[in-house]
Amino acid sequence: MVRKRNPKPSTHQKQIPTPALSLLLDAPTPVRLQLRAFERVNLILVGCGGTGSHLVSGLGALACELRERSIAVQLIFVDPDKVEQKNVGRQLFTRADIGKPKAQVLAQRVMQAFGIVVETYVAPLENCVTRIESADDNLTLIIGAVDNPAARAYICKLVGDAHGNVWWLDTGNENHSGQIALGNCAKAAQLKGSVQLGMTQNLPAPNLVYPDLLETPRVKKSKGASCAELTATGEQGLMVNRLVAAWALSLLYDFLIAREIQSFALAFNARTGGTKPYSLDVPTLAQVTGLSETQLSGK
Repeated sequence: MVRKRNPKPSTHQKQIPTPALSLLLDAPTPVRLQLRAFERVNLILVGCGGTGSHLVSGLGALACELRERSIAVQLIFVDPDKVEQKNVGRQLFTRADIGKPKAQVLAQRVMQAFGIVVETYVAPLENCVTRIESADDNLTLIIGAVDNPAARAYICKLVGDAHGNVWWLDTGNENHSGQIALGNCAKAAQLKGSVQLGMTQNLPAPNLVYPDLLETPRVKKSKGASCAELTATGEQGLMVNRLVAAWALSLLYDFLIAREIQSFALAFNARTGGTKPYSLDVPTLAQVTGLSETQLSGK
């Protein structure tokens, strides 16, 4: 019996192409933040210590840039504490500043460097609450650089009572990591129907992004140690506060000057170099607020 040989494949046979791997990943459509027009910006820095002291020069630069754009700016620094020896070198203070109020020391430097007026309150935030304005032509932003839940809870209350008219940028850190978050709605219900035609005027406040901000300090202190003491012992990185301040100022520039942000919050780890941005899109907003995408768009 003659066995039939398998025919050799024709060189002219049409080859079925292998599906190419697409380098483009499906990504949610970005939502655009549509701020209402404003003629005045009130920037209130609460906390002039580890992170706050490294924020002030950037705030001065932003104030100058806003003024160049014919927008009035009011800077207010709030902190009841005075400079201590342990703050020197780890915060933006010198030995000559020891014993002086932190808010006043930093305000003086900003005024000398940028030629702008800075109000100071050597007292808790409650004592200057009357300065927090939310008029239609004002944009009021509270910048929280505190490490205790009570102060954050008070800021959260102010933001909640303002019904979206006061913004809150919170900064915080642990020993080698940190986070920032920007928003104006302290309650998730305020965000229902907030996304229309791919735009929004509202963002979830920091307490919605990081709920534990109001429950426990972000810095795990041992035996009541302060951030400065943790840094001195090596338990907290010397540069972590500077990194938090840099990320916060970058977000503030996009928010106030460019008027275009891609993320409303970000967490980072200084040791691994990893970052986790919270992109401004409907799925991320839904994840943070617990609302459905349909509830956010009001459909």
